[in-house]
Amino acid sequence: MEELTKPDGGVPAKIANELRSLIARGTLAPGMRLGQTELAEQFNASRVPVREALKLLSSEGIIEHDPNRGFFVTRLSRDEAEQLFTLRHLVEDELLSTIEWPSDELLDELDKRANRLEELLDAGDRSAWWAEHRHFHTLIFELSPKKTIMREAMRLWALTDRFRALLPLPRRPGEERNVVNKHELLQALRAKDRKKVIAVRRARREGFERLLLETLEARGL
Repeated sequence: MEELTKPDGGVPAKIANELRSLIARGTLAPGMRLGQTELAEQFNASRVPVREALKLLSSEGIIEHDPNRGFFVTRLSRDEAEQLFTLRHLVEDELLSTIEWPSDELLDELDKRANRLEELLDAGDRSAWWAEHRHFHTLIFELSPKKTIMREAMRLWALTDRFRALLPLPRRPGEERNVVNKHELLQALRAKDRKKVIAVRRARREGFERLLLETLEARGL
């Protein structure tokens, strides 16, 4: 792997982002131990920024720290998922009620990204889809001037994203594919219909929640 440079937030933030992605994609499974030496070699970095990244993710609840045993990917449970979605509904509804309407240029950019997401689903590219999906919604959330609420929305997003690895990537038309389709949301944004924007996003979250809870129950989690 290339030497990590110091972009926004420095090396620890970049390592944390990489680890979030690996956890969301299921590459790092719940309960897996995260060795600092091994991670330092993987990211071509020293143990200091690795430990800072692990401490950051520990504060977010994505990983757990046992002083005697080290860092581990947090295990998943139905109860946690239900609580996280309850919070996401409240926070994201509030956030979307405060967004400023996007420019025509941004709407065109979002439309291109929505089409790109569909292409990635067709190709079964989970890694690229995950990153693009998160960035798509970040662009919308950033339309709100309420930056503290936005940061909380993204924190909750990261926590629920850990559960996505339990679900198959929806490559064919169906309920699962509709849950992640973005075109109805874009129509509401173009129409400047705030109630519709909030309703569409809530329906998509509830669809994701329903599919996830069914999967967790089937697995006895």
